[in-house]
Amino acid sequence: MNKSKKYFIITETALGILVLILAVMMLGGRDRDTIGRVSVIIRDSDDAQWAAFKYGIRKAAQERGVEAVVVGTESVLTLEEEKELIEAEIDNGADAVIVQPVPEQGAEEMLEKIKKKVPVMLVGSHASADGGDSALPVTEASPYELGAALAEEILKDYSRKLEGKTLGIVSWTTDSVMTAERMEGFTDTLEDTGVTVSWHVAGKFDGGEEAYLGAQAKVDVIAALDDSSLTAAGEYWAEENGGVPLYGIGHSTQAAYYLDKGIVECLVMPDEFSVGYQSMSEIANSLEELFYKTQDRRISYTVLRRESLFSQKGQEILFTMSQ
Repeated sequence: MNKSKKYFIITETALGILVLILAVMMLGGRDRDTIGRVSVIIRDSDDAQWAAFKYGIRKAAQERGVEAVVVGTESVLTLEEEKELIEAEIDNGADAVIVQPVPEQGAEEMLEKIKKKVPVMLVGSHASADGGDSALPVTEASPYELGAALAEEILKDYSRKLEGKTLGIVSWTTDSVMTAERMEGFTDTLEDTGVTVSWHVAGKFDGGEEAYLGAQAKVDVIAALDDSSLTAAGEYWAEENGGVPLYGIGHSTQAAYYLDKGIVECLVMPDEFSVGYQSMSEIANSLEELFYKTQDRRISYTVLRRESLFSQKGQEILFTMSQ
């Protein structure tokens, strides 16, 4: 071996060792600080319904050494807007994203492309437009079980005798997979009971409850399939001094307030703290382990009545919603 070739090999070896040492130092410094930056994109992120969820996000991020950023959003996001938000966050240094998918055709395909760049965890609902299996992991309480539990509480209050009764249903949308599955669980449970669903209205409401609820035919019971529609209906019936028993799925302090005031008969409350905590924990796993495959996480729910609102379990839930 000639002298110049020998010096070249020694120099290359030394440079390789220096690069390895530098990489170890950089990784060690990052471990002492954070393991990565995670952007969280949810609809109407400043709304009170996300309080427990965001507390769970913060708690898990703190424990796992993750920098969590909840992106400010509007009450309605289009597919293109969500795509632009996600891409902007990745361009700004996000190592992973937690996303509430928009209820539009093409959402799953868009998010699968994002997943090729960074880890993705969905919250609230999977992105499959037809309700089928999805390759994207999701953290959620079972929408079908939530709808079934809501119907079961109505049946209990009427001694399972709903023959001849009429029912109105409200939801923030009719297009999402989450709403469709909650509706399926709800109607399946009420099948063959004799109850008639007189109407189902959906919308953002945003103060226009009179146009949605006031214009509908009078019914014996109203069921709200999500927090937004429940609080909108609660506000409307508070002003109208009640009159129709209101049941719903909700997880905000406003929903709990209407329960305490007797405007809402019963709340089925998904554990939104755990949705935030478990989704962030799962994403942290994917940041720590190069070949980790993110998994679905199934979350529990609690049924609360006015008399159980301030029980130990009720107080625990209220605590997470007030952080």
